[in-house]
Amino acid sequence: MKKILLVDDDTENLALIAQMLQPHYQAIQASSGREGIQLAVREQPDAILLDVNMPEMDGFEVCKKLREQPATRSIPILMLTTVTGLDSRVKGLDIGADDYIGKPFQSRELLARINARLRRQEMDRQTDGAIQMGNLILDPKSFAVKVADREVHLTRIEFEILRYFMERPNQVIDRNKLLGDLWPDAVVTNRTVDTHVANLRKKIRGFNCPIDTIYGAGYILKNG
Repeated sequence: MKKILLVDDDTENLALIAQMLQPHYQAIQASSGREGIQLAVREQPDAILLDVNMPEMDGFEVCKKLREQPATRSIPILMLTTVTGLDSRVKGLDIGADDYIGKPFQSRELLARINARLRRQEMDRQTDGAIQMGNLILDPKSFAVKVADREVHLTRIEFEILRYFMERPNQVIDRNKLLGDLWPDAVVTNRTVDTHVANLRKKIRGFNCPIDTIYGAGYILKNG
């Protein structure tokens, strides 16, 4: 049975969510951010449900620390919060969250979101090794990127955008389609996408396959 780590300082919420997951998943509970990080490293759960509003160490900081550690870098993280504003969602996605679920939620929605992320995770594991284009190598399993043997550190959202482009070389990618395919439930604007692409370009400077902007249409990664 797959394991889901629940991180929330509210013990009643922990018990309620654990009940929602039964009998589909084994629930592991942590009542603080620090305990959540420790359990994530030790238990290696298949996914993490992470509350945003916690004392001492909030969900954003926990997510950031989990993404910095090789042992937990690739575990899907779904953030749970009553704050559903644009800035909060963008911040969560930018530091590495895979999805955002607003409270309150129904068990069917929660299970559907978890199942979707686990399916994506399984597809990543089945990817036949790294993807290479020009002088850039992207490894979906380790979330590593190298340009001409130089290691590049990308945020989770930058990594997913780059992989999306590399899987569709020489195709014009519409911004709305990019958002819909990667984050169908996220409230993210085209302007935010432009910012992430601009940051991505700076970080992969030296990549010999340019990501060009097609004004009024989107982007294209030119290969060859």
